[in-house]
Amino acid sequence: MSANTIRPARFRAAVIALVLISSWIAQAQEGPAQWLARIFDPAALKLEPFPGGQLNRKLSTDAIALERGGTKQIAVYTIALDQVKVAADHFAKQLGTPPQVMGAGSPFETYVFDFTGKDAAARFKGLRVQVSRSAFIDNKGEIKLEYQPAAH
Repeated sequence: MSANTIRPARFRAAVIALVLISSWIAQAQEGPAQWLARIFDPAALKLEPFPGGQLNRKLSTDAIALERGGTKQIAVYTIALDQVKVAADHFAKQLGTPPQVMGAGSPFETYVFDFTGKDAAARFKGLRVQVSRSAFIDNKGEIKLEYQPAAH
């Protein structure tokens, strides 16, 4: 093999490596503007937010940033701690199903509505709602809505 055939092969390999690295860097550079755009709007699925719940953009974007890219949409609402069960009942009515209850009777009782499985109702497919005590704000409750849109 001559030196002239080796150089083009090395050049092509270097270009391919550069393109792959550039692509990886572009994906890794998702930032606040992209995170804000991925805050989930419950109205997209014709859901009414819990009255009295306040969208917490900081907790929402933190949760989105932890996803490290992708298309999952997340919204975190804070509520009064004594409203956790009431909020779960609010979503049970809208979603037409009772929640899974974890830690029943404990201060960390958590209500989960999960529509991410293959047998999930079509209208809510990709949705997961969790109502619980907030892990990040003292004496507050939290509603976390996660929605993974279907791939097209």
